[in-house]
Amino acid sequence: KLIKLQPVSSGINAEYGENNVRQMVVTRSGTVFTNPSTGNDESAKKRKSDPDMEELLDNFRGWEEVAQTDFVKDLLAEMRHQQHLSIDQALRPYLMRDFISSLPVYVSEHILSFLDATSLCNAERVSKRWRSIITNGHLWRRLIVNNVNTIEIWRRCGKRRGWLHQIYRPADYPCEFYKELYPKIVQDLKMSNSMWKEGEVNLRKIDCASHDSKGVYCLQYDDEKIVSGLRDNTIKIWDLRTLKNTKTLTGHTGSVLCMQYNEDIIITGSSDASIRVWDVRTGEQVSMLIHHCDAVLHLRFQDGLMVSCSKDRTIAVWTMGNSPQSIVMKHALVGHRAAVNVVDFDKKYIVSASGDRTIKVWGTESCEFVRTLSGHTRGIACLQYHGNLVVSGSSDCTIKLWDVEVGVILRSLEGHDELVRCIRFDAHRIVSGAYDGRIKVWDLKAALDPRCSLNSICVRTISEHKGRVFRLQFDEFQIVSSSHDDTIVIFDFLSPHDYYSDFKCLHGGSPALISECSGLSRLDSANSLDSLDSTC
Repeated sequence: KLIKLQPVSSGINAEYGENNVRQMVVTRSGTVFTNPSTGNDESAKKRKSDPDMEELLDNFRGWEEVAQTDFVKDLLAEMRHQQHLSIDQALRPYLMRDFISSLPVYVSEHILSFLDATSLCNAERVSKRWRSIITNGHLWRRLIVNNVNTIEIWRRCGKRRGWLHQIYRPADYPCEFYKELYPKIVQDLKMSNSMWKEGEVNLRKIDCASHDSKGVYCLQYDDEKIVSGLRDNTIKIWDLRTLKNTKTLTGHTGSVLCMQYNEDIIITGSSDASIRVWDVRTGEQVSMLIHHCDAVLHLRFQDGLMVSCSKDRTIAVWTMGNSPQSIVMKHALVGHRAAVNVVDFDKKYIVSASGDRTIKVWGTESCEFVRTLSGHTRGIACLQYHGNLVVSGSSDCTIKLWDVEVGVILRSLEGHDELVRCIRFDAHRIVSGAYDGRIKVWDLKAALDPRCSLNSICVRTISEHKGRVFRLQFDEFQIVSSSHDDTIVIFDFLSPHDYYSDFKCLHGGSPALISECSGLSRLDSANSLDSLDSTC
């Protein structure tokens, strides 16, 4: 088990030779250095003044190792407990070893690679040998790479700020570069996190310029593009860097109310009651699914399964197969008494919400009804389900947090003045949009803590749209939302400060910062529901 290293004495940076190594032990309380010879000086003087003791030691040195060990064991048996404690203290320095310096370099590098940043910094101060292993092993670079591979916000920050490619080219940068880079990344992330609560947000806006019916009902985005479904029956694709329309998909005869895409296909649902499948590269329609007899309000797909819901009060479960042409309906779920506005699911449950004021839970595999969650006083317009948590928004202007297994309300949030139309949450925050044109950011951990007051849960309110907010998605650095005002707005919370401009060890100057609109990671499904108030 690795123990965090702690700073030690002022002589810690001295070089240790093969015959002059200060022995070391890593304990739970820190790193301790000792010199075995120091504690024996007084004993040596006593032995020289006692000829019999000196003769006994000479005889002892001539014995075999087994005889020496047996003799010492016999001596220990004759001693008192206090003497055993003294012997234990005298033995400790002889049992201590600088294992990092003794092991093969590649083994030492592997051991030290498990340290966090604080421990790695302290390890560099142990000795020149330790510092050499850390430096030559590029352990600071490996620490950053590990964070990028395991923590999504690090990867997104690297792509947004432009340093991601540098950590995969160790030969191009000196070792000290990565040690300087690490705290700058941490500070950048800390500052960007604080921007969610305060600070000026950078805004970018797309005017969709619809000709007849105006309004953007649904959207999804990734590193390169935004895909949106519009009230004018079209699906428009926008370049995320330039915000220019790159492709328009036509075919629906009604408003595009919901959509989701992956690297191969876009699936859309419309008020024309059809579900259509499009090739994400060419924009061509490759399949059309007809089952619902009224507007398709929401859909979601993952892991070979798709679930759709409709104004016709039903939920359809589809198996997707290996091609767009092989999507087949598996089950129809019936139980809601009004339009089913939204669905979400995982491998365990399908969760649906309706204008009948209820949330229903169904088994994903069996498609059997499990339970009903009741608590909203008007129709439910949106929800998200993840783990055991369901977060829903309603025409009663409230947001409710539910435990899906127990079916109880964990917290009810108030703050919007009109119907809460869209809602998303991650591990840290909830973001909601409503017909009052406002977007609110809520602290999820505070919302789940019954001791926190409502005033401390809502951390920010954004009023930018001039019409109803229909759809939003967000990541750690931005919110992307769409509205009845025919616009898509990007709210960027990335800190405006350039933490990377003062690198002195970077060849060719400071790292080049890529465009502020690039480097976004694909989010989860982007869906919406019909805008008609009657459905709620």
